[in-house]
Amino acid sequence: MTALAGAGFFLGRTSAPDTEQPKATTTPSAATVTVTATQEVRPVGEAPTTAPPPNTDGAVYWTGELTWGKFNLDHNPPNYTDGEYIANITGGYLYVKGNTVLTSWKKSGRPGKVECASAVDTDGSNQVQVTTGNQACGRTAEGRIFVLDVVAAGNTIRTKVTVWNK
Repeated sequence: MTALAGAGFFLGRTSAPDTEQPKATTTPSAATVTVTATQEVRPVGEAPTTAPPPNTDGAVYWTGELTWGKFNLDHNPPNYTDGEYIANITGGYLYVKGNTVLTSWKKSGRPGKVECASAVDTDGSNQVQVTTGNQACGRTAEGRIFVLDVVAAGNTIRTKVTVWNK
C-alpha cells in the first residue's frame, strides 16, 4: 500500500519535480559579410591617383575625389603650392589664389572639356559657390580645363575632379 501512495503522489503532481536541467548553449552561426570598396578619401593636402574615367572627351591628366583645402590642379596628383591654388572658403565657396578661373555650370547634364572651356571663357571668375549635385568648370593657371562634380557642399566641400590635358 505504501507503494501505491507513493505512486499516487507522483501521479497527482502537475509538474515534474524540480531538477536542474542542463542549459542549452548556442553557437553563433557564421555570417556572410559583403564589403564594397570605394575610392579612398585622403586628408586635405593629399590626393589619390586614379585611372581616367570612361567616356571623357579628352585625354585625362588627373581624376579623383578631393575634400577641399587648398589644391593646385596643375600638379598630378593635386597638392598645395604657395601662390597658385583653389581653396575652400566658408559657406560652400571655392576661391582662387593665382590665375586659375572658375565658373558654375549653368546648363543641364555634365559638361565635357569643350563645354567647360566655353563656359570659363564666357563667365570665368576667381570664386564660385557650389551646391551638392552641381558642377563647376575651370581653367588652371597652366591652361588645363577641369570639371568638379560636387558630392558635398557647405563648410566641407567634396568633389569628384576631372582635369584634362592641355
